[in-house]
Amino acid sequence: MSALLLIQFSGWCLLRLPTDPDPSDEPRGISGYTFAFAGEPDLDAILHFQQPENFTHRSHCPSIGVNVRSAQRFTSIDQQESLPALVGAPVSLLDRPQLQNRNWNLTLPGYEPIVPFHFQIAGQELTVRRDAPLDPNQPDRPLWEMDSALIQAQGAHGMEFEPETIGRATGIWNSLAVVQQRQALLQKDLEALQAHNGDPVAIAALEGRLYELNYALANPTDRRVLARNFVERFGFFIGGPTTIHGNQQDCLGGVISSATTPTPPWRLDFWMGAWDPDALSCYVEGSLQIPYLS
Repeated sequence: MSALLLIQFSGWCLLRLPTDPDPSDEPRGISGYTFAFAGEPDLDAILHFQQPENFTHRSHCPSIGVNVRSAQRFTSIDQQESLPALVGAPVSLLDRPQLQNRNWNLTLPGYEPIVPFHFQIAGQELTVRRDAPLDPNQPDRPLWEMDSALIQAQGAHGMEFEPETIGRATGIWNSLAVVQQRQALLQKDLEALQAHNGDPVAIAALEGRLYELNYALANPTDRRVLARNFVERFGFFIGGPTTIHGNQQDCLGGVISSATTPTPPWRLDFWMGAWDPDALSCYVEGSLQIPYLS
């Protein structure tokens, strides 16, 4: 077999999106179950694999950051070499990507693509980026002009109830217990602020979060709880422009992109799940397979 680079990654991402029946561009949240509370910026539906600059994540929530967990060079089925230069490197989706179904107008929920899809791994010694335009022949073509087949080619494969997948990846086996624990911590914070005449904006934000968590506890079959057990899977080839900075030979033990040789498509598979509507975040786990050129 030809040599193959296998990169595995995982971590929590930030997704501050409005939810049905709110429109996809609703900035604060009205009739769905996600909201921008007092003192917080507007909802923007942008998928952040890394915490944005100058942004304060909600308290008592998982830390944001999708990172490389392992990187290996396979030269045969039973011969592999670890590549420490990429381990721990941040994985990012660049240029403000969003899950695009536009309230069922483009796709059904669970089948939407991420647009734009500009995938990057930025290690200290090597940065690898490759884009996956929906229409390779017209990469700047507006989304609303796309044929449905192009949209669906990079869309998710539906949503599935997979608590075992989520439990193994995150350690969360009881989603209702997460809600209970978060509610107790926030209630304690609220009481402390109220007792010491704390910031009224912070108090209002905590009251908003607690209202949603209390609703979830009173209605354990509500989507505020059940959505935490679902997984949305993606899998497609990335064949767009490639950018690499750093010494490929030193960091990877070979070359994956060259100015003189066409770069074959790379295979990307990942899932997003364990959706936490209070944290406005979900877990990501996946792998990238890259054939070596030499």
